[in-house]
Amino acid sequence: MMKITKDRKFYKLLLSISLPIAIQNIITFAVSMIDTIMVGSLGEVQLSAVAIANNLFFILMILMFGLAGGSNIMISQYFGKGDKKSIHKILSIMYRVCIGITLIFIGIGVFIPKQFMSIFTADSAVIEAGASYLKIICIGYLFYAVTNCTIMILRSVKTVRISIVVYSISLIVNAFLNWVLIFGNLGAPKLGIKGAAIATVIARIIEFAIVLIFIAFYEEKIRLKIKYLLKIDKLMLKDFIKICTPVLFNELLWSTGASMISIIVGRLGTDIVAANSINTVAHQFVTVFIFGLSNAAAVIVGNTIGEGKKEAAVEYAFTIGFFSIAMGMIAGIIIYLIRPVVVDLYNVTDATKMIAMEIMKVTSIIVVFQSLGVNMMMGVLRGGGDAKFVLVNDIIFMWLVAIPGGFLAAFVFKLPIVIVFFIIKSDEVLKSIVSIFRVTSGKWVKDVTRDFEEIEAI
Repeated sequence: MMKITKDRKFYKLLLSISLPIAIQNIITFAVSMIDTIMVGSLGEVQLSAVAIANNLFFILMILMFGLAGGSNIMISQYFGKGDKKSIHKILSIMYRVCIGITLIFIGIGVFIPKQFMSIFTADSAVIEAGASYLKIICIGYLFYAVTNCTIMILRSVKTVRISIVVYSISLIVNAFLNWVLIFGNLGAPKLGIKGAAIATVIARIIEFAIVLIFIAFYEEKIRLKIKYLLKIDKLMLKDFIKICTPVLFNELLWSTGASMISIIVGRLGTDIVAANSINTVAHQFVTVFIFGLSNAAAVIVGNTIGEGKKEAAVEYAFTIGFFSIAMGMIAGIIIYLIRPVVVDLYNVTDATKMIAMEIMKVTSIIVVFQSLGVNMMMGVLRGGGDAKFVLVNDIIFMWLVAIPGGFLAAFVFKLPIVIVFFIIKSDEVLKSIVSIFRVTSGKWVKDVTRDFEEIEAI
């Protein structure tokens, strides 16, 4: 029978991991909000251009989340076993994949930015502005990808405070340079959204430099050296492909699906794109602790299974589910109450503000189910090695329900925007319900490690 754990060490560990990650998420949210407010002050065209251009970064970000998340499934369990050599082998593969994927995205930003923008909007002014932003911002993609993957890997070995240092400094640098370069302060040229792109690239480079210094001189648990990255273990590569491919493919399909939803939104008009951008910032604010809990759940569950304590992992999973529902309800109430305050921060029309208010109503309901789904799927099930189930769950409900339903609601039946948004987010509701049944079944607990010391001794 499933029950809430009484293990005090679990609660202490959950708080010690989730709280720093939540603080990092708040900082990331602050960066996003500052960018959106500063760019939004330039007008709806500029705000929409940046929002649409950032779909490319969004897909990359989700892929890096999937790559690091898949690696974390293995690393957290090997760390539970105390096998550092195997962790080094995993990292050697992960960084190669990270760099390869990122170079493709940089190529899109440099060579075909207008073609990418035109997928999401037919507004020529938005396309032109977005393309100029994209050509600059993509320079920072590689620095972001390596930094983010490294920080996520450090989480799997319970090193989380470095992320606060990295993103706090990044916040200050990004906000200051935005103020200087967007508006032409301190004698700098007034560059508009190009200035925002330059500021972000510089902030990404600084993030990368800080993480590099930390790994080289201060990190104590993994003790990563360049020489560990020069070789690939064939047996580990086989395991990596088996474990990480479903996660990476899952995130690719999810991010592509989210972009398909952005296409629906983009074709509904510039005012709705701007309203959704405002809603996204509010959503990021209320979910910082939810995603902090999800990351902590994956680490704790993975470490616990690696230690051979499968019954404890199941008990922890039920406890995390309970907290997920509570946090989702709190987030829903907050986003509903802060709607008027949030929309007044933006220099947009009254019509756009009204649309944003309505969209945020939908978000206040959906976030309850999203909280449960994220923590059960990305936290418990992935941490437990059940990545294939998460993949199937995502594909079915996003690609067979939310996306086609959204297209029909928006362009065939021309339903009100509130109903359209509820339909395109309906997969969050359905996924959360199914994931609960999977967790209670106990079939998700899987040890994905090998005993490499015994293999090497043969």
